[in-house]
Amino acid sequence: MTKYKILSKVASVLLITIILLAIARYTGMERMSLSPLEKGVKIVVAPLASGATGAIQKTTDFFGMFGEINALREENAALMKNVGELNQEIDMLRDYGLENTRLRRLLDYKQVHVNDFQLLAAQVIGRDTSNWYSTIIINRGENEGVQKDMAVITHKGLVGRVINVSPQASEVLLILDQEGAVGGRVWENRETPGVVEGAANNLLNMIHMPHDADIEVNNTIVTSGLAGLFPPGIRIGRVVEVEDDASGLMKKAIIEPFVNFNRIEEVLVILEVSDNYNIQEQLREQSEEALEQ
Repeated sequence: MTKYKILSKVASVLLITIILLAIARYTGMERMSLSPLEKGVKIVVAPLASGATGAIQKTTDFFGMFGEINALREENAALMKNVGELNQEIDMLRDYGLENTRLRRLLDYKQVHVNDFQLLAAQVIGRDTSNWYSTIIINRGENEGVQKDMAVITHKGLVGRVINVSPQASEVLLILDQEGAVGGRVWENRETPGVVEGAANNLLNMIHMPHDADIEVNNTIVTSGLAGLFPPGIRIGRVVEVEDDASGLMKKAIIEPFVNFNRIEEVLVILEVSDNYNIQEQLREQSEEALEQ
């Protein structure tokens, strides 16, 4: 590009700038009307200005939308966090409610049998990992008076017996284990037909029953107390099936325990059985025998 052309372009720019400044100065003063030139400029410039303003506004709105989206995302994240915290609180309150219900039932059972047993409440704090249904660990031990072979129950029925004791914890063998067998009796007729031991699928078997044993489906089985380990009359379970063995000389009953061993969380340890309870059971048994004669 030649030097002349460069100077010409610079001069043109300066001239246009001077004209625009003059127009701005002239139109900036307060006047009654506009000149034809001003009117022409406004007619030309107004649509451009309007379009530019609209474009600027749309651009502002567009980028502002991103800001609103980010704000909504942050608000949504905060709400989701609050929902999660509220759900945790609801679950916690539900657990507290269930625990309160269980403890209240244990307390009710303890009050009903206050003259029969000295009971100690305990929590289940562990299970035998080698055999999930064999034993449980409770948070009561020698320091609270727990001793080996003491019976362990819930308000629903028999759980098992203590087999190992430490100062602050004890191991309880469940009646679901075959080593946890207990003498059983039919509550409805007080007949003592056999021994209750663990079976498959969280059920119990009552075995060693004579073929003429008076036992039926839906009978309630309680402890007989004959072996001396468990007090008599503790609920064990409900008869769901009675069958003869292959020889036809003996019977076997399948029993569904009253205690749900999958959900057991609190138990009662029978520290002592009152003399009155034993006397009452003996008198009840003698009365039943007298009526049968």
